[in-house]
Amino acid sequence: MKLRQKIIVFATVPLVLALCIIAFTVYHHATELSKAQQEVIQPAFRASKQAELKSYVTLARHSIAHLYESGRTDTAAMEEAKAILTRLDYSDDGYFFVYDLKGTLLVHSRRPELIGRNRLDYKDVNGYPTIQSLISRANEGGGYVQYATEKPTTKLPAIKLTYVIPLPEWGWAMGTGIYLDDVENALATVDTQVSSNNFDTMRWIGVIAFLGVVLVVVSGLVLSIRERHAARVEEQIRLAGELHDDICQRLVSATLLTKTGIIQLGIPEQFMQAQHMFERAAAELNKILRDTRNLGLGLYSDTTGLMPSLRQLARDMQTGSTSIDFTAVGNTEDLSASVNEVLFRTAQGALRNVMEHAAANQAWMRLEGGKRRVVLTIRDNGTGFDTSRLDTEPEFGMSLRNMEKRMEKIGGHLDINSTTSGTTITATAPISLLRYLFNYFFPKP
Repeated sequence: MKLRQKIIVFATVPLVLALCIIAFTVYHHATELSKAQQEVIQPAFRASKQAELKSYVTLARHSIAHLYESGRTDTAAMEEAKAILTRLDYSDDGYFFVYDLKGTLLVHSRRPELIGRNRLDYKDVNGYPTIQSLISRANEGGGYVQYATEKPTTKLPAIKLTYVIPLPEWGWAMGTGIYLDDVENALATVDTQVSSNNFDTMRWIGVIAFLGVVLVVVSGLVLSIRERHAARVEEQIRLAGELHDDICQRLVSATLLTKTGIIQLGIPEQFMQAQHMFERAAAELNKILRDTRNLGLGLYSDTTGLMPSLRQLARDMQTGSTSIDFTAVGNTEDLSASVNEVLFRTAQGALRNVMEHAAANQAWMRLEGGKRRVVLTIRDNGTGFDTSRLDTEPEFGMSLRNMEKRMEKIGGHLDINSTTSGTTITATAPISLLRYLFNYFFPKP
């Protein structure tokens, strides 16, 4: 074998072997990322659906409260309440239903032909006794029931999550439900996007092999591609979650408030209550407008740098009732893009919790760069919370758990300390050994 051929073989074989290992590693990490995303999305979506249902039923009960809580049990009062609930819907598939405790359907705006029928023995496509379960749950004080039923807009069976409450003075079980097919669609979208990212990554590896880039450069580029794909997917999920779980739900609530006010306008003695409903709807829309603007302000750009981005974030998020003081010490300019991104997201999530939950009038954010690590501290003087709930209540503190997972991905950790006089969150991220040695031997003047 000629020397030139030996050089080609010895250069190509390790490169191909390394690329095969890298391709398998990227595929494995992408698959694990997809599973982790689904584990986060599914319970989060279900919790948001439950909260959404509860708010709908609460608003529906409020719309007939002037009749139910008046102590009236006459037919006229009940018929007026039925008429209000029949007109009160919130989407193509969103409506309210009422059964008496014997299983007779009293209100159903999508299936009026069934009103007056006793449906106690009705079972869904899987043989589940739907109406019996709804009435049983109402007798227990209210709760959630899941079953399969036909979706009005598609005429196809779909899984439906229902929340029902009792109205014992009238012998009613009132509730509403949401179809869960959009949850499956969201999970399928995540799978599709991960598959697309895998395809893009493999294509880049092929291009790198064709150009004959050395092993170290190939490894760094592939890891960079995977990191950017993961960050892009995580950012899309975060924005989609805030729009779906927060903005959309609050818009629906504002719509129901407005519809309730319109209904009350037709009742002369309810005019002041209608005015109050419109005032609440206007206030909620103003808050939604402010939070939607904050979504745009919270987009991170790695071209600005961590310290200026955090300073701007503090300016954007502080309000007249809560001020934010930002300080930075030490060298924080030589951090990797992934560390900058994670620390920025941690600060953003922590400050959002301060503004929404802490009831604080002052917050402090400090960024400190050292030789081997960088520390970000966010502290407030709010009311604090019980940190043990993070271990005992899976639906509590989702944003804090996301912060912890992000820090773990870059080899860092998150410390949470909360008392009745305030909360302190400390995020510690390591500086890589190579970067440390470079800074040591080639310090900036």
